[in-house]
Amino acid sequence: MNKVFILLLIISAVSVAQEVDPPRDSMDFFVGAGVWMPGLLNDNNQLSVGSLFQVGAETPMAQGDQFRLAIGGGMCGSDREHYDGITSVMLSLGYRNYPFYRPYAGARGLEPFLGVSAGGIVVWDSVAETTEDTDSRSTGGAMIGVEAGARVKINENTFFDITLGGDWVPIGGELAGESEKDLSGVRIQGSLIF
Repeated sequence: MNKVFILLLIISAVSVAQEVDPPRDSMDFFVGAGVWMPGLLNDNNQLSVGSLFQVGAETPMAQGDQFRLAIGGGMCGSDREHYDGITSVMLSLGYRNYPFYRPYAGARGLEPFLGVSAGGIVVWDSVAETTEDTDSRSTGGAMIGVEAGARVKINENTFFDITLGGDWVPIGGELAGESEKDLSGVRIQGSLIF
């Protein structure tokens, strides 16, 4: 009987010692902002670097896998004479994998990640006030993205993400006088998760 008690005591001590951090078992929310650079694949692109804002929710991280739902918007200016720029609203569902989740999830608090996302985008352009004979246009369609980045632990329930993402957006409808129908580009974003 004593041997069984000692064995159970050793097993409990080992299992407690291996639990570096408390489990993440609740839905998290995030708020993020960054820069958006659309139309990078287009020749003679005159859209300037703009801003991006996102809010959303993500599922609990289970062994390094996670799903995220995000909604947000982006806007950027245009160097073309008759346009002020473009504005967009985006909705996406994404999947993230944290390949080093086990070694980095504890005291180090650094978790690199890779992710993919898919969703939709609605975009419209803004005509300059000094222009009278040009109409504003709008369009929408699908978008597919990939991303890489790192999550940094701030405290037990708060994290900060730095994300570099690329989006394939095969629409644009020649908005803001652009010559091609493609708004594919890059986004760099920081997000606070709580």
